Amino acid sequence: MAKEKVNTYQEPRGWLRAEWTPAEVRTVWAIAQQGDMRPVAELARAILGDERAQGALSVRVRALLGLPFTLEPAPGGERWAKLLEERWWSLFPEEALHDLMVWALLTGVGLAALSWVEEDGLLWPKLDVWNPGALVMRDGKWRVRDATGQEHPLERGMWLLYTPYGPKRPWEKGLWRTLALPWLVKLDAIRYWARDNEVGALRVAYTDGPTGETGKELAQLLADLGGDTGLVLPEGWRLDVLSPSAEVWRSKAEAIAWADRAMTIAILGQNLTTDVQGGSYAAARVHEAVRADLLEADVETLATGLRNGVLSLWAEWNAGDPALAPWPRWDPTPPEDLAARAETLQRLAQAVATFAQAGANVDLDALLEEYGLPVRKGQGLVRLASGDPPQEAPGFVQGQLYADALADRLLSRLPDPLAGLEAELAQAQSYEEVRGLLMRRFREASPEEVAALTERALVLAGLAGRYSVIRDVER
Repeated sequence: MAKEKVNTYQEPRGWLRAEWTPAEVRTVWAIAQQGDMRPVAELARAILGDERAQGALSVRVRALLGLPFTLEPAPGGERWAKLLEERWWSLFPEEALHDLMVWALLTGVGLAALSWVEEDGLLWPKLDVWNPGALVMRDGKWRVRDATGQEHPLERGMWLLYTPYGPKRPWEKGLWRTLALPWLVKLDAIRYWARDNEVGALRVAYTDGPTGETGKELAQLLADLGGDTGLVLPEGWRLDVLSPSAEVWRSKAEAIAWADRAMTIAILGQNLTTDVQGGSYAAARVHEAVRADLLEADVETLATGLRNGVLSLWAEWNAGDPALAPWPRWDPTPPEDLAARAETLQRLAQAVATFAQAGANVDLDALLEEYGLPVRKGQGLVRLASGDPPQEAPGFVQGQLYADALADRLLSRLPDPLAGLEAELAQAQSYEEVRGLLMRRFREASPEEVAALTERALVLAGLAGRYSVIRDVER
């Protein structure tokens, strides 16, 4: 078993610009092309300050983390899967996986420092999620910057690199590129809307009237007006208060709404947001807030990233074989809509009734099995010789079914006189041998036992018949 390994590097402090412009976003792209993730992480961190972007990302990630989870053992690795499952959520807490996925989806790369601690004779990983801005690619290989600014190669077993869009130039596929434009538009719309409100709160007055000392006095009164709400104008003077148009806010509101929709579609794959109105059952389910193909892709990439980056090392250092590492599995199968199923079954029942009235010979058992409904054995469709519907004589139907079952039980209790007879007759060489064989076989059957069983069956059948008649008469 390998020895304990502690990652002693210190994460650099976060970087955050106060203002962002379209020109600065273009600069981020140019620097990222050189393999430096710092400006990409700066922009991604700023975008996370938007309530719609952060909320939609949280919905997408938590939709995955809230799925049913299991560990699928590798062939021969059942013991190791069980050991890991007992400690899974302490080794990979949801908050750590959440931050790892958010950074990975935004920037294209998720980064976590790994330490290995020995407990109960085994090595166990400990994750510390880092800001991916610490990463830089030199000569096609990733390096990590520490708090002092020094660069270090990614030592095996000390770092987890999660690239959901693939390892080749992952920054080009991160959501930051799609979110940057609507995020900037929203920032400007909010800023200008606030400025319009500020200007609207300032009272700008325009006066028109005779010149002279009266005009100077009026100008001074207007300057000193402050919070006063009353003013008497001299004769011949007119006062107008200037203010923005009452519709000036509309363009800003529309820009903000467009930006919110654009960011939501980019992150969730559809315009189903957290502020859904109405009582739609489908809209209320977080599971359906994320487009199914995106959720399934997130499930697969996270499982592969954790197994290749952490679990394989854990299996190698503890079991001696990386192939024994289990697969983490989140089940993205959507839950069944019971209300929709109930409506379907109601329509099915109406269709079956219509077929019966029309005299259609429908295989009811096969139809029910097709819709996943369990069918009790012996309770299939019954047809009466009279042609009457079974519902008109339920007692007779029940009695007949009981008598059939009773006869089957009687035959199972009686010895079978023909069992093995064919094989014995084939061995006989003469008529005398055949006669002797038959005499011995049927002499072993007890007439008293056969009579007793038959009598009991007849009594039970008679009682069942009386009960069936009484039930039908009472109807």
